[in-house]
Parts: sequence; C-alpha cells; structure tokens
Amino acid sequence: MTQVTHDAQRKRLFWASCMALVATSVAFGVITSSMQDFTGLFGLSESQSGWIGGASLGGFAISIILLGTVIEKIGISISIKMAFLCHVFGILLMTFAEGFSQLLAGASIIALGNGCVEAGCNPLVATLYPEDKTVRLNKFHIFWPLGIIVGALFGFWVTQSAAAVPAGETWALFGLSVLQAKLAFVMIPTLIYGYLFLGQEIPATERVSAKVSDEEVKESLVSPLFLTMLFCMGLTATLELAPGRWIENLMGPALVEANLVTDGGVLVLVYGAALMAVLRYFAGNFMKRFTPTGVLLGSVVVGGAGLFAMTYASSAFTILATATLFYAGVCFLWPTMIGFVAERVPKSGAMGLCLMGGVGMLVVGYLAVPGIGALTEYYTEAGLTAGMEKAEATAYAGKMAFRWIAALAIPLALIFNGLNQKFGSGAAVNQREAVAA
Repeated sequence: MTQVTHDAQRKRLFWASCMALVATSVAFGVITSSMQDFTGLFGLSESQSGWIGGASLGGFAISIILLGTVIEKIGISISIKMAFLCHVFGILLMTFAEGFSQLLAGASIIALGNGCVEAGCNPLVATLYPEDKTVRLNKFHIFWPLGIIVGALFGFWVTQSAAAVPAGETWALFGLSVLQAKLAFVMIPTLIYGYLFLGQEIPATERVSAKVSDEEVKESLVSPLFLTMLFCMGLTATLELAPGRWIENLMGPALVEANLVTDGGVLVLVYGAALMAVLRYFAGNFMKRFTPTGVLLGSVVVGGAGLFAMTYASSAFTILATATLFYAGVCFLWPTMIGFVAERVPKSGAMGLCLMGGVGMLVVGYLAVPGIGALTEYYTEAGLTAGMEKAEATAYAGKMAFRWIAALAIPLALIFNGLNQKFGSGAAVNQREAVAA
C-alpha cells in the first residue's frame, strides 16, 4: 500500500472511516431500542437481554484485542474487509433469528465487525492527521453519537408505528416484522462504507512508517502510564457506555411519571447522543483551553454527578438537566483516552490503541452491562419483597444500578487529577519525533 499522496484521498478515507463508525453505532442504537423486543418476542429474562446487549459490545473487545497484535503486519485494509463481512453476516443472523442463541451469536458477530472498525480506523485517522491526533479522533468519534441518533430514532419510529396499527392487523416494512426492520436498517451504513473503501489504497500506520521496533512497542505497553490508562479505560468506558444499554428500560418509567411520552426512554439516549456530537465537534477548543488530562478530569466529575442525579429525575426539567450533565460529561472520554495514549505513549502504536478500545469494551460488554441487568433483578426482587408494586420496584432497581456506575467517577477523578498535574502542560510527540528521541 502506498501513502496518502493527496488531500482528496485523505478526505475519502476519513469519511469512509466515519461511515464505518456510523454502522457500529447504528447497530448500538438499534439493539438498544430493541432490548424490550428481545424480552417480549422471545420470552427472554432481563439477564438474557443483558447478555445480548453485552455480547454486542463484548465481541468488539475480542476482535480489537486480537487484531491489535497483528494489524500493523497484515495492514489496516484487512481489518476493514473483516468488518464489512462481519457486519453483513451478523445483521442477517440477528434479523432472521428464532431464539436466544441466534440473537446472541448475531450480536457477537456484529460486535466483532465493530471491533475491526475500531482496530483499523483509529490508527488510520491518527496516521492521516499525525499533527492533530486527539482533536481529529474526537471529530471522527462525532459519528458514534450520530449513528446512535439515527438508529435509535428509527427504532423508536418503528415501535410507535407498530403500536398505532389497529387491533388484528400486523405491522410490516418490506415484509419485515418490527424487530427485523430495526435490525436490517444497520445494513444501509454498512453498504455505504463498503463502497467508500472499495478500491482505495490505505497507508501504513505511523508506527510502521517510523520504523518503531516490536521491542519498543512492548516496552511502551508495560509502561506505568499505559497500564494506568488501560485500567482507567475499563472504568471510563463503563461510565460512558453501560448506562446507554439500559437507559430506555430505566428512564422510561420516569418519562411516564412526568407525563411526557410512553415507551420513550430511548429519546433520552437520542438527546444525549445529539449533545455529544455537538460537543465533540468543538473538541479542539476544549483541548486547547483545558488540555486532554484536564478534559478527562472534568468529564468524569460532571458525568458521574449527572448519572447520579439522573436517578432522582422525575419531571421534564430534571430529566433534561441531568441527562445534559451526564452526556456533556462523558462525551469526550473515549476519544480523549485514545488520543492521549496516541500522543503520550506514541511507541505503543496501533496495538496500544487496540488494547485501549478492547479492554474498554471487554469490561462494558462482559461485566458492566450484564452486571446492571443482575443488579436490576436483585433490587427489583428487594423492592417487591418490601411491598412495592412491580413498576415501582423496577424504577427503584434501575436507580440503584445507575448509582453503582456513577460511583466509578470517584477513583477516576483521583487518578486524572494526578495525571493532570503531571501532563497538564507540555507538548506531546508523534511517532517520528519519538523515534528520533
């Protein structure tokens, strides 16, 4: 593969990467808006639904970690091709699933494709814009919340349209049922990014171009700074992503109680995603004013406080205010964590970025999301035992689960405060400068 030689090619590769990220987040939004469908149509328990939601994240971790070890040897283009195949096959499997096992397998395969996107596109964007990594990665990750908006709104529209169908009639879209239509929608951005990447020459990563040795990469991956960021990635990813998987189920009762909309908890997710997209567009201003470590510190404080406050929201104003705090807080976490590692531990290369994303999704997919499901069941039973009605016990359980997640902001704030004191000023280096040093 040759290096990007002109701006038009660089822009096409960047936009292709963005559309691939849209496919991953549309899948997230659609699956999130379908959690109740899984329970109702297939008779699944809350824990089983949680495993499907978690698998669609956890498979991401498996693929991105495995690819991280070889991606700079096999090339980014292989990762993109694998992503496309996984997305197509996983979508078809989930769309025509007949039970829990097929839903779980399809969600896992889609997540493998999501991991391939993240494994390939993060180092690709960093390579395309070596002089402005953190800002460009934040702009690239604008398309994560944009995809969530599109996917979740489509899912909400399908649900509301089906509910409006007269009794005795069946809703269908091009012959697809409600759940099938939601899942098949993910195919649209998948085909678009497949076309945009088709025939394009993708450059070698910055680490390969700079001739950083495997030994230097290994040394970077066991450095105290990288290991600290790896630990924090599991916690920040949980704070940012885990509530989203359950926000429709847990915020729905608050919207009903506030007399706003029935079955509309997903609209909180859509609002939050829109806010994240807008704020990430202006990431450059935040990074210059507060530095990446300052942004991380502020993000966990505001995000944790917002999530905790959200558990007390019961009116239109409080729902909007607490959701604003939460999403404004967490919006910079994922891309800034990756950008900080790309800038401050540059010799870790694509493997370092893959490990960061992989560990984040591994913790969310196989610990946090199922954990929220288990906590919800535990506190629901506790509420019922205490004499609460079913709806009241469910709302209470959701609030308690979110409070456990919000508490993660406390250790994160302590760590990021220390990092900000050390790295709050001073320029980062790129791969070529690192090699010269």
